[in-house]
Amino acid sequence: MPTPKPARTSRTLAALIAASLTALALLLAGATDARAATTPGYKGTGWKADTANGIYSISPDPYTVVFANTTARSKLSKYFTGPSAQLAGIGIRVAVSTTIDTSTTACPARHRIIVHYTYRPMGTKGMSQARSCYSTADGSAWGGHILMDSEYWTSSTWFSANATTNEARRKDAVSHELGHILGLAHPNVDLDKDGIVENGECVRNASGLRPLMCSPNRSNPPVAEGGKFTREFDIPGLRQMLANYYLRQT
Repeated sequence: MPTPKPARTSRTLAALIAASLTALALLLAGATDARAATTPGYKGTGWKADTANGIYSISPDPYTVVFANTTARSKLSKYFTGPSAQLAGIGIRVAVSTTIDTSTTACPARHRIIVHYTYRPMGTKGMSQARSCYSTADGSAWGGHILMDSEYWTSSTWFSANATTNEARRKDAVSHELGHILGLAHPNVDLDKDGIVENGECVRNASGLRPLMCSPNRSNPPVAEGGKFTREFDIPGLRQMLANYYLRQT
């Protein structure tokens, strides 16, 4: 549930061209959805951009995950390595550092993602939160704060009585919030046409898997490795968001 906060950035023309060429090469190497795009897109099957909170694109410049304190780092660092590797494969660079950043400003430094490990950050049982920021200059994802509910780890049976299931759910929950910071909203739709868009009401692929951004509890049983964005839904959305960065400059 992102909360937009304005942040500004300025770049020289030479820097913009250099960054654009680097990321364009990555797109051409593996992101056919982005390569084919000729106009910006903000929604598709199983994904939606968080335009309501000011995010229209993902910058090709790197983002860095840092931690609010040593507890957050020791508990959560490993949960970002899987999704960051997956994102690198489509040209989105997210580095997982060991840096501690105790900043409490609503929007941290550009492209910095501060991760917190805290009890009920939204005041509601089991709810984590992404407080995303955006660049007022170009509408790209700026960074922000991820607040993970510590209950997922302090209760050994939070999601189920099965330890493997619990760990997969934790991985999915962390990646879900990272997706918000990068500019993806919940892609829920009124599939049953009852006039209500409900939690978990999203499209599914042939094997019954929903978008990760629909719900961290996206399948039953959960995806074995957990923490990965769904190939049919989330990944095309992320590719399009990266392509949007260039398409919105023209």
